Amino acid sequence: MKFILSLLLFITSAQCNAFEELQSILKHKTAPEGIVIEITSGDKLYLKKIMPELQADIKALRARFEKLPVAIVSHAKESLLLSTKNSLKHPELHQQIKSLSQDDDTAIHVCGTYASWFNIAAEDFPEYINVSPAGPVQVNDYIELGYLHVEL
Repeated sequence: MKFILSLLLFITSAQCNAFEELQSILKHKTAPEGIVIEITSGDKLYLKKIMPELQADIKALRARFEKLPVAIVSHAKESLLLSTKNSLKHPELHQQIKSLSQDDDTAIHVCGTYASWFNIAAEDFPEYINVSPAGPVQVNDYIELGYLHVEL
């Protein structure tokens, strides 16, 4: 029981630190080249849990640095909820992701390799989701462009 409580405390602490990192970017004097937010959770519902805070942080960053490029790369269990099939089961999450993608000009990526392990093909995701061949490579591509890397 102590192990489980310690693990939950660690996960919550790590998540808080990541969101604090996003908040600390607001204090920068100049805009970074961009921000890539990497999400790799073992929790299938993780995106649903963090989406309100994530949307608020992206909105705050864009208010501070207009036109700041932001990308989200998901390459674990949480990414599976973004398939078209799951849009019927989780319509609010899909609306939030679609809004980030289309209204807020945020690039949303999922890992095609990870999805393929669950028999989900690139065509099984809606048009507002970019399916990358490999999530970690996509993250590294953004880092090479000078984007700040934040892990959630």
